[in-house]
Amino acid sequence: MNKEKENYPDWLVPIDIAKELKEIDFNEHCLFAFSTEKNDLYLIQKDKKDCVWYDDISLLYEPVVPPDSFLVPAWTDVLAWFRKRGLYGFITFDNTFPNSVSETFSFEIRKINRKLIYGSEENSTDEFNCYEEAREALAFKLIEIYKTQIITL
Repeated sequence: MNKEKENYPDWLVPIDIAKELKEIDFNEHCLFAFSTEKNDLYLIQKDKKDCVWYDDISLLYEPVVPPDSFLVPAWTDVLAWFRKRGLYGFITFDNTFPNSVSETFSFEIRKINRKLIYGSEENSTDEFNCYEEAREALAFKLIEIYKTQIITL
């Protein structure tokens, strides 16, 4: 991607997660897409004529999915998409010591009936030092679980 990582908006999912979402047929309305041809992020226009590149955004349009691109949703859109499919992701803050100098984050994935499907604390040694790391790991695990559910149906 032409944009440096520090300029990438943190409210959009990273490109690698967006690619994974395309593989599981994520097709919700999004304002942004990623062009594999131009290797760049752009705002999707309603009329499908031209692209408005990220640095040139002046107006917001209704999203349409161009054929040579894939959607780049906001985090809230991704979590809502999984909730519609019965998978609820939660990020928790772990600070068990009152005088702790650092904190960690973990995540859980549950069904609508509150049944625990996956907990990062119980299933791995991963400790996430920031919310954003836990959020990315949660998205990848939701995708993995969703793919498994499709296979077993």
